[in-house]
Amino acid sequence: MSEFDFPAWSDHPDLVKYYSENRCRPKDLYASERRFLPWLARQSKSLLDTGCAAGGFLPIWRYYNPSIEYVGVDVSSSLIETARRVHPGVRFIQHNITAGLPLRDRSSVCVQALGWLNWEPGYENAIYELWRLADRYLFMDLRLVSKPDQVTVARQKIALASAWDGETTTPYVTVWWDRLANILIDLEPIRLLGYGYWGSPAETVIGIDHKVCFAAFVLEKASLGSDRPLPVVCLDLPLEWPSDLMDRVRLLPHKDLATLVVPPEPL
Repeated sequence: MSEFDFPAWSDHPDLVKYYSENRCRPKDLYASERRFLPWLARQSKSLLDTGCAAGGFLPIWRYYNPSIEYVGVDVSSSLIETARRVHPGVRFIQHNITAGLPLRDRSSVCVQALGWLNWEPGYENAIYELWRLADRYLFMDLRLVSKPDQVTVARQKIALASAWDGETTTPYVTVWWDRLANILIDLEPIRLLGYGYWGSPAETVIGIDHKVCFAAFVLEKASLGSDRPLPVVCLDLPLEWPSDLMDRVRLLPHKDLATLVVPPEPL
């Protein structure tokens, strides 16, 4: 796939309309996002926001850290054009992340991937690229299932701000938790944090008749040249850590997450 291979749905006007007006305030964060974002903003001096849409997360991050350096990337030319108009002077790049971004290794303290990996059948390759770009933190979300036979690439109607046009859909990807846990540990983070909950997919999703786990994760990377101890894993998820990975991590009880990442104050 080249940098010019962009999915046909990525410039749909409904996406531009929705993301020009929504997902741009702290109160718009989902619970899984809000569990980590305020804390990450205090830890990070720079952010690479992949799947940035119209740049709505820029004011959210700057609400918690006014001085954070921000770069946005999205596959949609229409959304990038909108982002540049709404946020003049901020760098926005149109690129297909799964093709590899033209950025150096460890280019940003924090790399964010919220709201799009569940639309990306090539999510595994995307995770590897996101990890390459992260200097310290990778912050991402996915839709998880507990059984391998529930893994699917379903479809989701594009109907965020307007009625569905009867044709345009995106992929809707579910990931088996055991498989994802293996992928994440193979990256050799020094710490893996997660928070999630069961919920029904949106009514616009076609082909999934069971609940999925809406989960957000923070992976922390070791500094260059430092030792890589056994990863510390602390997850507040309705899913058990895979038994075959127990000897590869130091697993903390879920209640310890509140100590590692103090829950945010209510808005």
